[in-house]
Amino acid sequence: MVNTNKQSQLDKITSFLKNSSSFTLIKFEKTTHTSLESLRKQLKKNDAKLMVIKNTILQKAINILSSSKENAHLRDIQKQTRNLRENTGLLGFGRDWSLGMNTFFTFSKTDKTVGFKVGVLDKQTYGEESLLRIAELPSRGELVGKMISGMKSPTSHFVNAIKFNIQKFVYILNSKAKQS
Repeated sequence: MVNTNKQSQLDKITSFLKNSSSFTLIKFEKTTHTSLESLRKQLKKNDAKLMVIKNTILQKAINILSSSKENAHLRDIQKQTRNLRENTGLLGFGRDWSLGMNTFFTFSKTDKTVGFKVGVLDKQTYGEESLLRIAELPSRGELVGKMISGMKSPTSHFVNAIKFNIQKFVYILNSKAKQS
């Protein structure tokens, strides 16, 4: 007979994976409960969620979902999660996964007991090294802001250059008027 607690966990993870286009699996070893709770609080501020899960339940959920065409992106994850050994956490993201990734990366620099395993971002599978490189990037909002300021910058420099010459001319005229 199936344990109802495990069945509810399986249903919860299955529905989460089915509705999410971006998530990562993280590893944590010898991490204290208080540090995990502080990580959860930080992630919650950025619309991300951390769930501690059992490896076997995760594998069953992925196996169930990867058989359908709409969840074909999970087949790569299915191959990579066959031999999970360490404790696993499921890190789910809201609309902007870059904020959650950056928050987790910042936390992992201070707490070396946590790290990435594998992840799916916008239905594209990435390994541990790729996730680390992606997490180091600025968030989407920051990148958009830098692009806009870069596009605005030449215009403002041009206006300042024109203003500078006019201001210099006015200054010279004022100094000549005071001399006369």
